[in-house]
Amino acid sequence: MNVLKYLSKYKYFIGFTIFILTVASCGSRQAENSDQSSLSKPTVSKTNPARPNILWIVADDLGPDLACYGDPLVHTPNLDRLAGEGTRFDHAYTVAAVCSVSRSALITGMYPVSIGCHQHRTQFKDSLPDPVRPITEYFQEAGYFVTNRGKTDYNFIHHKDSLYNGTDWRQREEDQPFFSQVQISYPHRPFKRDPSQPIDADLVTLPPYYPDHPIARQDWALYLETIQAVDREVGEILTRLEEDGLAENTVVFFFGDQGRPHVRAKQFLYEGGNSNAAYHSMAGQIQTWFNR
Repeated sequence: MNVLKYLSKYKYFIGFTIFILTVASCGSRQAENSDQSSLSKPTVSKTNPARPNILWIVADDLGPDLACYGDPLVHTPNLDRLAGEGTRFDHAYTVAAVCSVSRSALITGMYPVSIGCHQHRTQFKDSLPDPVRPITEYFQEAGYFVTNRGKTDYNFIHHKDSLYNGTDWRQREEDQPFFSQVQISYPHRPFKRDPSQPIDADLVTLPPYYPDHPIARQDWALYLETIQAVDREVGEILTRLEEDGLAENTVVFFFGDQGRPHVRAKQFLYEGGNSNAAYHSMAGQIQTWFNR
């Protein structure tokens, strides 16, 4: 079957993206930063809801510990607003509890064991088996500008320069739709203090399988403060979309790569290891078109 013919109506790209998000996720710690201020903004053209932009914002080692998921201590206004404007997944699970395995599944839409990508950062990488291809290739063949800001960390042989056209959507041609990924390197350890919104460790509610000890409480409080740093970065990304006149024609996905960066979580196949926050938001005109 010709996959491109199957995906000829662009709404299927959105559906495919949602499908991948519900069965897989990725690990991503930012390995590079582009100088966004040096990139000139392309001329904003009339939006086309039939060819929407797709944006993945991926946080590294994030569990469902946001205000919109019921945590009363963490301050995440940007993420809460994004969740309120779209669809929140209350039972989002990744296919693995470690980053490279989940990332390999996310970019291909395949279970890692079916494509030989289930060993975390294996030194014996191989090419993807036919006919499996990364989703980036489908977008490129459909005329999309495909970018990634951060690492790839895939467990198969790949060349980043061929998978991606650049690191920022501002590098694209005028009127060209984009599929972009932005990798946020935290709440991966080491944690980041948030002096503007400190969290009182005495008020923290620990999962029942952790000892109720001051060190454990302080560690959890720092984890929540680091999530607040994630929220601020997401706010900056969404502001760039609005400044570039792209917010009304961009489908935004936010999700974590796997579970929390804690003992009995990351790299452990328990609830804390592969349960994460995930939701997407569609602008009004895209939602109207997609529901036709």
